[in-house]
Amino acid sequence: MRKMVISLMVTFIFVVALTLGSLPNRTHAQTQNHSSKTVITEEFPFPNDCTGELMDVTDTTVVTCHDQLRADGTFGEKCQIRQDIEAVGETTGITFSGTGIFKDEFTAIDPCNFSFSNRGRVILNSPGSDTNLVLHFDDTVVMQNCAMTADSHLISADCRGTKP
Repeated sequence: MRKMVISLMVTFIFVVALTLGSLPNRTHAQTQNHSSKTVITEEFPFPNDCTGELMDVTDTTVVTCHDQLRADGTFGEKCQIRQDIEAVGETTGITFSGTGIFKDEFTAIDPCNFSFSNRGRVILNSPGSDTNLVLHFDDTVVMQNCAMTADSHLISADCRGTKP
């Protein structure tokens, strides 16, 4: 019995070695890709510059990302963020509904050298002639040799319609 087990083990090792040896040579310089999708539901207050009040915001956010680890060790990630939004003004009671679309991009050579950008727009429409709110977001962060060389976060509001 012992001879049979040893014989089977040797045969198994030979077959594995033969199989691995006959596979085509692969280069180790290969790009690895990964995609993900996440759905989040949130509730939070947000200032409305058009009406001068806080809004109670509820949204469903879908984040879709594509990651790429390149052969040279650099890492890149691109994400699209889509939001379906409902909001109510805490003082005026004006209801808003709309969407937000953001594009994020992150590129890293190593922890001391990377860049991040986030650009997006949120459109919140109200019924009738009540004011509509369009928000623009533009964020940029750049790190070079462990020193932050850019750190910009811009938000602008565009009010359309009749203000209360």
